Amino acid sequence: MLASFSPREKVLTILTYWWVVAAAAILGGLAGLGAYALKTPVYEAQVHIAIGIDFTRTGYMEQYDKDLALGAAAGVIYSTEVMQQVVDAARAENIPIDFDSLFKAATIERRSYEWILRVRFSDPDQAAFIANRWLDLGGLALDSAYQHALAADAIASYLDSLESCLEQVAVNAIVPVCPYNSVSELQAGLSTTEEKLLVEKQAARGLFPGVTYQVNQRATPPQQPVLYGRNNLALAGLLIGLIVGIALVSSGFPIRWLKRK
Repeated sequence: MLASFSPREKVLTILTYWWVVAAAAILGGLAGLGAYALKTPVYEAQVHIAIGIDFTRTGYMEQYDKDLALGAAAGVIYSTEVMQQVVDAARAENIPIDFDSLFKAATIERRSYEWILRVRFSDPDQAAFIANRWLDLGGLALDSAYQHALAADAIASYLDSLESCLEQVAVNAIVPVCPYNSVSELQAGLSTTEEKLLVEKQAARGLFPGVTYQVNQRATPPQQPVLYGRNNLALAGLLIGLIVGIALVSSGFPIRWLKRK
């Protein structure tokens, strides 16, 4: 005949031998900390960049538009092209890193108008080198995108003037202010200008004139490793120990052991 199961008795047994559960939980937590201590230390280098908007050039902007502008600038810094350049620069210095591991090690975080570039690596000097090369190459990419944004802005203004000419030609076939002698030439000029505008917009990567940036802090080799994942391992060990302790008490092991004593 199967013995009857009493939840009340199990709970009372666990409460009676609470010290067994607590000891198992503590040992589990210590085991988690021990596992963390065996891991290779990871160092984090940081770069701080302030990305802003020149409102004297752009005029008033809604918050949504400002977020888009700042996000576009950060997207240039965190682009695939820039990250691959960082990998190439690191490999030139014999730093063992590839594209996938860099994307895992590098993160970008926004704090209002400031962006923080973080790089986590096993060597503090190499972490700082990667972060600073990321900053330098990202800055070059921003400068290039900004120049294309300026060109796109100028082409867009010229395109507006051509479209205005086309509207005037539709009313008056002879418009002295238009830079073309015929409607067909004007239409061809419009098509060519639109193609140039598309090329410059693509090269601008969503950036527009009015976005500014400055470096607030370059990376220095970190002195202490980050405690990344330590609390999670300790908590996981504690929970496992808690479960094991409850299982031991529920099985009656402490009672049998104490009777033998």
